[in-house]
Amino acid sequence: MTPDLTPEQKLLHAQYDVLKKEFSELFTQKNDMLMQDENLLTALYLNVVGQRQHQKLCLTVEIKMIMQRIHLMQSYINRNVYPDKAAIDADIEKRFTDYVSKIAVEAQRLALAKEYLKEDAFLPPHLVVKLKEVYKIIVKRLHPDVNPHATEEDKDLLLQAQAAYDMSNLDALNEILLSLDMHTPVSLPDMTSLQKQVEKLENSVKQLREQIEKLEKQFPFSYRDNLADEKWIKAQQDELDKDIAELEKEKKKYEDYLSLMDDWKPSPLN
Repeated sequence: MTPDLTPEQKLLHAQYDVLKKEFSELFTQKNDMLMQDENLLTALYLNVVGQRQHQKLCLTVEIKMIMQRIHLMQSYINRNVYPDKAAIDADIEKRFTDYVSKIAVEAQRLALAKEYLKEDAFLPPHLVVKLKEVYKIIVKRLHPDVNPHATEEDKDLLLQAQAAYDMSNLDALNEILLSLDMHTPVSLPDMTSLQKQVEKLENSVKQLREQIEKLEKQFPFSYRDNLADEKWIKAQQDELDKDIAELEKEKKKYEDYLSLMDDWKPSPLN
């Protein structure tokens, strides 16, 4: 028969249980941020603000390209010779290769963001809750920071659980949990081992909190509240629309000037 625990031992066991729960919650929270929230917040940002930012970037680059073309055309006009438009095109292509590549990459990101936000890309809310609940239980039982007696099989199962969670595969998570329920429970560690485990968990919990706090200050997590604020979104869109309108006017001005240059012909030599 197991002897009664002393008050100190009961307190240590209670502390251990609390830390296990906190660790699994923080671990899941961080995993949520990196595997789900990051993609969702980035997609939302790109759709409500990024589209206009991309349009602004495109206009800015187009204006720079037109200005460069005008500069090169002017050099021919100053020499009173026909502009070599093929050479001008090659010069501009070389100068703006990086800009064009960046625009292409951003365009692809915007397309992927739009695809990601389709309704069928997400689980229904009640299944998302269930997914997190099952994952937390598995982490609490398998993670090496919580279970010092974890076997190689346990570690492999945890990796499988992380992959299933990342892919929102609730069926796979349930299968892993069921397999755990069939295992013989591990006996409680002795008090010395338990004390060391409590200290290790305290350190792990502290590190997770710091990592989460650091993530929250970075893009896209730093925009979490803003993306839920319709006034902020409207203000950003209005400001970008204003900038875009100004850039379109500027682009038209340079295009008109370039059109005049295209009609230019060298003066006959005396």
